[in-house]
Formats: sequence, C-alpha cells, structure tokens
Amino acid sequence: MVKYIGAVYRPPSEAHSLIIQATLGCHHGKCTFCGSYLDKPFRIRNLEDILEDLEDAARMGAWDKVFLADGDALCIPQRKLVEICEAVNRILPSVERIGIYANAKDILRKSLEELKELRRLKLGIIYLGVETGDRELLEKIRKGATYEEMVEAAHRVKDAGILVSVTILLGIGGVEASQRHARETARILTDMDPDYV
Repeated sequence: MVKYIGAVYRPPSEAHSLIIQATLGCHHGKCTFCGSYLDKPFRIRNLEDILEDLEDAARMGAWDKVFLADGDALCIPQRKLVEICEAVNRILPSVERIGIYANAKDILRKSLEELKELRRLKLGIIYLGVETGDRELLEKIRKGATYEEMVEAAHRVKDAGILVSVTILLGIGGVEASQRHARETARILTDMDPDYV
C-alpha cells in the first residue's frame, strides 16, 4: 500500500490520480496565508521510498495519471526528478500524464530544455499558486516571486509544451484592497495566459 506522511493536498483535477509524495512539506514555506504543511519540515524523499510506493501502486492496478506531491516538488534537482519520472513510466506504463506543484522560482531554476526533458517523460501539467497579481500583496503575503517572475515562469512552462494551471485567492486583498486585487489579478492572468485558472 502506498504510504503517506502527514496531510496530503492535491488539486481538484487530480482527484483520480495516484498521489506519490516526492517531497514532504513545502520548499518555500513562507506564504503568510498557508498552513498546509506546518505538520512536517521540508525534505526530498529518498528515491528508494518513492520506488517502493510506485511498486505498491502497480500492484493495485493501472493508473492514467500520477501527481507528485507535496508543496512544490518541482524544486527537486533535475537529475533526481528525471529519475522519478523515468520510474513512473517504467513501473506504471499506463500513465499518460504526470502533474506537479511548483512555485515561480523553481520553474525559473529549470531551463527550457530541462522542462522539455520532463515533458518528454510525461510531465503534462504544472500547478502554480499565483494568488494575486497585485505587486504589493505578493510582497505582503511573502509569496517569494514577483509579478514579472510569475509571468516569465508561465511562459517558460507553456514554451516547453506543458499545461499551466494557476490558483488565485479571491479574498486575499481583504475589503480594502479588493478592487486593486481584482484588477491586477485580471492583468497578470492576461499576461500569463494560463491553460486553467
């Protein structure tokens, strides 16, 4: 049986996916609004443990999709992330798509060629928490990325042939900043042109 450590969060569209914890917690871990991973310090899991989970999942049946959790698993160094994706393809040959959470800085640490390599290994969607397009709010909530970095990250992912799904927090500006939050978020979504919001 696939083992999970602490609470596990996944996007709604990954409801029927096999969830594999490639990391525990969140690499960034500084967003003021998020309490999702307070129960576990960040670490990248051992490849042997990930392989064991994949083998257990293979005994459970065929899978169409795999989601690599936890918070921002794209922060895994490229060589190891490639090994994980190769293992998914080898052990679960029925998998058509791998999904992963990422933050903008982790995307920008990957070159376009590295992202294309992951795409060839069936990484088909990256989930990016944008939260707001308001520059002041991005700093206030300690998102760890600027407006411009969010836009550049989305374009790099799309240029690699990977779908981009972004999350927006509707009330993050509170009453006093709601109009500015709405206007600037519409602007960043236009500039990013994500596949899903």
